[in-house]
Amino acid sequence: MRDRYSCLLHVDKTMRTTTRLIGHYLCLYGAIGIYLPFLPVFLAASGLDSLQIGFLLAIGPSTSIFAQIAWGNFADKHNRRKEYLVIALTGTAIVCMTLTFFKSLSLLALLLFLYALFNSATSPLTDGLALDAVADTSHFGLLRRWGSLGFAVTAVTGGVFFSHLPVRLFGVVAGSLYAMTLLWTVGLPNPRKWNRPTGAAFPLIEVLKVPGVKPLLLVLLLVMVPYAAYSSFLGWHLQSLGASRLWVGIAWTVAALSEVPIFGLGSRWLIRTSARSLMAGSALIFAVRWLAYAYIQSYPIIVFLQLAQSLSFALFYLAAVEYLTKLVPHELRSCAQSLMQGIGFGVSAIVGSTVGGWLVKTGGIFILYILMAILSGLGALCSFVYLRNKPSVENVNNLSKGIRSPKGSD
Repeated sequence: MRDRYSCLLHVDKTMRTTTRLIGHYLCLYGAIGIYLPFLPVFLAASGLDSLQIGFLLAIGPSTSIFAQIAWGNFADKHNRRKEYLVIALTGTAIVCMTLTFFKSLSLLALLLFLYALFNSATSPLTDGLALDAVADTSHFGLLRRWGSLGFAVTAVTGGVFFSHLPVRLFGVVAGSLYAMTLLWTVGLPNPRKWNRPTGAAFPLIEVLKVPGVKPLLLVLLLVMVPYAAYSSFLGWHLQSLGASRLWVGIAWTVAALSEVPIFGLGSRWLIRTSARSLMAGSALIFAVRWLAYAYIQSYPIIVFLQLAQSLSFALFYLAAVEYLTKLVPHELRSCAQSLMQGIGFGVSAIVGSTVGGWLVKTGGIFILYILMAILSGLGALCSFVYLRNKPSVENVNNLSKGIRSPKGSD
């Protein structure tokens, strides 16, 4: 009877943990689905010119490179991933809501710096908590797919919402969603109860010492720099072909929705196929995708091809997370994920947007996409040459299906 009760208690805690993580991902990426598409619109509505807007948009990636690594470093060093995530979400929510009340360039620059400082920790620390919760890290995508769904839903509803209400309210909407994320986060189990802190003074240095991490970072740069350029210039490219803002919004929604099934199916593929093979395959799909974008001159077809986001970005991201997780010790996961995010979405964003802008101005969008295809192809080649087929797996936990029990935590 006692064993049956313990089993039921374990299932109940597991279900509550899963539900809270799903709610967390939905709200977190739902907030991002409001912030990213509508921040430029808000800045334009504030009376800023294109040069000022470009300056403000560059603050986020520039700050996040160092902030993400610092957050991950301290989270692993002090073994306080959940506590730091709560602080980061609280700061992000407050800054977002404050954006509504200011229009001056200097104050907006300060607020966007603070936003990047806090928000840069949310994704890597969230992924770290999710990886702590799943018993088999290959099941991570089953949780992450809810983030893609949240992004798609708010990106669409945000367009409808702000067509009837002032866009300056975008900060209040995004901040409210971040506050909702915080509520889900508070209820998550604290991995501090079963994780041991790293004994390293500088966890980042220890991560970089792990064999296989540096080649992975090289592959990340080769694949994610083109992706960052695509993210920066997709809207401009579609509008240059005659697409309206509605079509641009549809393009992003199609891409986000296409990720949802892959984050689920990818978990199964990772059981049967190596992460290295999936990264190489997705990089090749990226290359073909960029070639298609270079030659196709019909924006409805390009919007349709946004479905390739599933087998390119979603699959690459999922496989890269799995590969990195298998490489580093359990107590260095947050720092490793932060490093990956800093390289994949920080450094890559700066290089992709700046170099991409120069290429578009000097050679045109066709040249940009051709070079993007070449870099992605090199990323696929380097995946096969430099990455291991089976990275070393840490034996900190026994792997089994499902979600790890919170071990006594509510």
